[in-house]
Amino acid sequence: MPDRPAAAPTTASASRSPRPPGPTRSPFLAQLDDPARTLDARPRPTPCVLLLSRACDTDLDPVRNLLAGAGIRTARLNAEELAATSLTIAPDRRTVRLNGRELTPTVTWIRHFAPTALDPAAYDRAAYDPAVLDPTALDPAGTPRGAFLRDSWQAAAAQLAAISGTAVRPDRPGVLCQLDLARRYGIAAPRAVLTTDPHLVRDEFDSPRVVVKAAGHHFVEPVPGRLHGIFPTVLDRADLAGGPRPGPPVIVQEYVEHEAELRVYFVGGQLHAFEVTKTAPADPWTAPDRLGVRALPSPPPDVAAATRTLAAAMSLRYGAFDFLLSAGTPVFLEVNPDGDWRWAERRTRTTPVTVAVAAMLAALHRAAL
Repeated sequence: MPDRPAAAPTTASASRSPRPPGPTRSPFLAQLDDPARTLDARPRPTPCVLLLSRACDTDLDPVRNLLAGAGIRTARLNAEELAATSLTIAPDRRTVRLNGRELTPTVTWIRHFAPTALDPAAYDRAAYDPAVLDPTALDPAGTPRGAFLRDSWQAAAAQLAAISGTAVRPDRPGVLCQLDLARRYGIAAPRAVLTTDPHLVRDEFDSPRVVVKAAGHHFVEPVPGRLHGIFPTVLDRADLAGGPRPGPPVIVQEYVEHEAELRVYFVGGQLHAFEVTKTAPADPWTAPDRLGVRALPSPPPDVAAATRTLAAAMSLRYGAFDFLLSAGTPVFLEVNPDGDWRWAERRTRTTPVTVAVAAMLAALHRAAL
């Protein structure tokens, strides 16, 4: 039989009919795939200056007003109001949720934020109901619950400072360390000792009078909201009293005869000075009407140099420095890194420290953005 003719080869393209073209996405719907047309409207944390203090700290009020005028937001956390405070700190994002506000702290300034102002009974009224617990028999602040609350808020304040772009903290060396530091930099400072037995150190001093002052703060707060002052007292050296047992540690310091007393505020490198006249060390608190205050155009050059030297040595951004002028020589007494300033401004009807504080916080805020 004759061979059957071979079939012609076929190809895939020849065996399939061509597909119709795919649908073309309309320009209108194509906008949905364009990243440039996506707006992220999710809430974002607000950069702000965070202020930790007490409700009675009125020095911060005009500072907040100045910052608001510069378009800088602030948030404030008062120690007395912690029972009503909702706080969440996210260290990985460096954000804070404070009473429902999402914040990014650029600067945290811790001033008079004292957990002793916290009233544990405000957290749990039932736990401290007088019908259950005799309030005269046990101070709520002295219970384990109260101690834990205070310790926890102290830790929270430290964490807020840690996640901020910059922290202005109230940390400072003790008074004796400050005086020793001044002497090491060639700045005159009075002789002082810490003792539980003041009568035993009479012979440590050549001056006929001495100053007895607290080794720590000038205020104690045995009951939340009730501050009790214990201010420096000038005594004749012979009047240093003793007792049958040691007392609390106190500073005994030589009294320096002087012609002037100066309060110098170091604020982010700026210096603002006031001359203060008083009849007793406690006058700023107990007899403000007897207080004389005069704003100085600038501190004396030796005082300015000593202030800058000590501020740098203690790494301070803010500090209230006290000096005496004795025969023209500056004598350093101490520095308070959370010292108030409005009392001096009110007496002189000036606002240089307020303006300088606002400018310092604004500069730190912008640098952290």
